[in-house]
Amino acid sequence: MKREIVWTWAAEADMQRFYAEAEDQEEAKGLELLVLAEKATVLLLCFPQMAPQWRHPVRRLILRRRHLALFYVPEPRGIVIIGVADMRRDPESLWGEIRDRLPNG
Repeated sequence: MKREIVWTWAAEADMQRFYAEAEDQEEAKGLELLVLAEKATVLLLCFPQMAPQWRHPVRRLILRRRHLALFYVPEPRGIVIIGVADMRRDPESLWGEIRDRLPNG
């Protein structure tokens, strides 16, 4: 079975929001963010354990030169992206939001 990247609807909504914010700041910055996220997900398919565990079972991959991170859970079917968040947020409130998005949870 081929592994794949699965974006939850919540993670897609997060990415759309950050894309729009980046585009509002400067034209083409949103596209730059999407390319960065795409490269990160390709790496995750090859190396699903590459990012450190944030809070079990969630792993966090920080996107270079940004305060954003992809939150994901490696599963047999692939990598489930459950959120994209600004790491400057309060860690406890961020965990509450991410925890509610866990697959099968």
